Amino acid sequence: MKKTLLAAALLAVGGSATAAPFYMDIGSNFDGQIAPAGDKVCDTCTSVKDELTFAYDSTTTIIDNDISGTINAGDTIITDGGLAVGGLATNQVTGFLPAEVFGANSDNGYGSSNDWVMSFSITGLAGVVTGVSGGVPQFAYGPGLIELFVTFDGLSFNNFMDINVTGGGATGVSTILTGTADFTAVDAGFNDLFHSGTYDCLGDDSFFGIWSNCGQGAGEMLTINFFASFDTNIFVSDFTDNGDGTFSLTSNHDGSATFAVPEPSTLALLGGSMLLLGGMARRNKKS
Repeated sequence: MKKTLLAAALLAVGGSATAAPFYMDIGSNFDGQIAPAGDKVCDTCTSVKDELTFAYDSTTTIIDNDISGTINAGDTIITDGGLAVGGLATNQVTGFLPAEVFGANSDNGYGSSNDWVMSFSITGLAGVVTGVSGGVPQFAYGPGLIELFVTFDGLSFNNFMDINVTGGGATGVSTILTGTADFTAVDAGFNDLFHSGTYDCLGDDSFFGIWSNCGQGAGEMLTINFFASFDTNIFVSDFTDNGDGTFSLTSNHDGSATFAVPEPSTLALLGGSMLLLGGMARRNKKS
């Protein structure tokens, strides 16, 4: 098993970016609707979406590096989340926006029918406490990995895309993560689950195809950027002193994810290449 998560977007490489819709092609017609019924892009696809919504659990440990007995700047922070912490019921993509309303925006069996579900996992995301403001711990994360999964039975999981986390942290009112998509070490079968709803490159609008073939040079991989943001509402007093030089906290969170691609002028400058930006936003609540 590998990991995942999902988030809300703002990074640009080689030029400006504009919000772009996306859809998913799961390879099966779960709801029986024939495109374009229910606004499906194809018989085995969802309709075009603007964002994903998600929920997940996390555990965070702070190591008291200065042996002060309190949480201070310089202490190490390590976070696990999603399937690394709990089961599928509380760690999954909870739906899409626009939502399926009276059959107008098809989810192709996702959600209540549980024909297929996406989930994610974060393991050992490390960082450092940068300070405490108003009782709220501030921290910065370093490199890490988020693995995204799709499952059809809740038992076996296909790791269809990874996010290489490059940084992030707590701002006092939210937590952010930035990174890039990566298909280097994922499972085969569902690499092309996500598709751009607006652009294609070399006749392929899948994220995998764009990542694989649409860099600035022929055959070069294109960086797909990721940005996550969600409220934290966590205070130093919420952490439990374990009495062994560490403090710990278990939390649950929810948020949303969006994507973006370059404007046509940017595409021309990049020789027809594509940039996709992923992002997550929304609230994060303490359990």
